Amino acid sequence: MNCLLKFAVALLLGYVPAWCEQAKEPVTVPAKPPAPTVKPVVPKVPAPKSAPARAPASAAKAPAKSVPIIRPVPTTQVQRFLRLTPKEREIAIDKMPVASQDAIRKRLAAFDSLPAQEREHRLKLYDAISKLPKATQDLVNARIDEFQKLGPDRRGAIQRAYQLLSGKAEPERRVIIDSPEFKERFTPTEQRIVVDLVKYYPTPEM
Repeated sequence: MNCLLKFAVALLLGYVPAWCEQAKEPVTVPAKPPAPTVKPVVPKVPAPKSAPARAPASAAKAPAKSVPIIRPVPTTQVQRFLRLTPKEREIAIDKMPVASQDAIRKRLAAFDSLPAQEREHRLKLYDAISKLPKATQDLVNARIDEFQKLGPDRRGAIQRAYQLLSGKAEPERRVIIDSPEFKERFTPTEQRIVVDLVKYYPTPEM
């Protein structure tokens, strides 16, 4: 019995110190890694663009008016064909000499290829000229023929003079036509073209 008691005491004395030493050791808890620092994302705001400088109203240019085109007036026969339907045209062309049929067909095809507004304008122009007396129609055709024989630079000068004078009343026209500047700028033939076309050839605006 005493032996057992001594054995138990010795067993306790041998293990208790070790247990106590283990109890004294602190329990190490692994530290949590620090949370990553998140930098706030600042959106880039584009710098405001400076508005383009607006030109002063005085510097704005008015749209330039197109210079009118002075065209030859078709013959009465061609004008009649222009107003026919395609079927009526073919019936009328078949009655013409064979040598003339190809030319008239090309003329009509060129007219049909124009925009509708331009076709309408030309028909109104031809109507206005056809209402003139026969002698006046011949005068207009003669002046246009003289105009067509001039060089491109002179035709341009006449077209601009025609445009200027067409927009003025007769008293204002006469002042310009009688001025030394007008007579120095244009030859007698060119003056005659301008004066007669302004008087008898309708302006594009009608």
